[in-house]
Amino acid sequence: MLFIRAFLFFVLVSQNSFAMSYVHKFSFNTKMTYIESATQQARSFGITPAGLLDIKISDKFKFFSKASILLETGSHKSALLDEFKPAQQVILNYAFFDFNPWVFTHFNFGAIPMKEWAPDVLISSTRFFGATIDQAIPLWAHAQLHLQALASIPSNQELTNRLGGVSEGTPNYWQAGMQLDLPGDILGINARGFIWGYDNINGNVAYQSGFMGNQTLGIGSTNSTLAYKFNGYAGSLDFNGTVDQWRWGFGGDYVFNDGAPNQRNQATKLRMIIGHNDYQSTLAWFDIQSDAAIGYYNNALLGHTNRNGFSYQLEIKIDPTSKIVLDYVHSTIIKQTLVQSDQDALSFNWSYQLN
Repeated sequence: MLFIRAFLFFVLVSQNSFAMSYVHKFSFNTKMTYIESATQQARSFGITPAGLLDIKISDKFKFFSKASILLETGSHKSALLDEFKPAQQVILNYAFFDFNPWVFTHFNFGAIPMKEWAPDVLISSTRFFGATIDQAIPLWAHAQLHLQALASIPSNQELTNRLGGVSEGTPNYWQAGMQLDLPGDILGINARGFIWGYDNINGNVAYQSGFMGNQTLGIGSTNSTLAYKFNGYAGSLDFNGTVDQWRWGFGGDYVFNDGAPNQRNQATKLRMIIGHNDYQSTLAWFDIQSDAAIGYYNNALLGHTNRNGFSYQLEIKIDPTSKIVLDYVHSTIIKQTLVQSDQDALSFNWSYQLN
């Protein structure tokens, strides 16, 4: 409540004292989730009202934010994880300042949306507290080369994990690389390559990741550590285009963890997209070895790590303000363990833009 009051005060002052401008939007989402496996079952229904607020402080300084309220009900059964348990909580989707000192340079600081920075086999659609820099280099027409870097603190249930002791250090995630954008109507190309790394990931995050496919050491949520280091390189390559009323695309993601041994250190995801008018289908195949990524941070619907399988997404645009998204994922275990099992996941989402 104190945060909300301070935020409203900031908006009021910005309008009256500094003649700032802002844009606000509201949306409403409903979501149904079905999870079936030998180790967990979940059936839930929820609504998620969300608000977006963008503030233009000056021509070179802006603030972007989005927050939502998750209200779910349903059933959940699992002895190990509660990630699909119906919840009621406030979610900060993202909130960051954008500083644009020169035409092609952007500095961001705050709660950074990680889906803009990494593929979901490495990090899913969460937010990390940190800072980024993006330096664009114009090539020709609308083509650009981006030099990018990020330093952040990963989302963590507790930064100090040891009761009665001192944490071994603040967890952090970093990455640096480049992105090539070659837009086009008939053929567009997007390519990204970067190096990445985690440090000081232990305690509760390591403990839960042990149930998500990672190899861990220690017992309990306060003494667990990841068995391997997590640093390496990753890349994405996508082709897309439009012909008459049809849209097409195909591409893939690749992640390599240099800190884990062979047969444990790679993740791959390939996808194909076909769209026509208001319909779009995406078919994907994935293979995520046990220690290619930290399970706590990557995609839950894919089953985290130590899994391969396929996913299908159907998106239907009802009108300019409303759409339906249906996701189905089937994943199987690569190496059999006592804490994981084959999984089927089904998700139905309807979203409506109120303004």
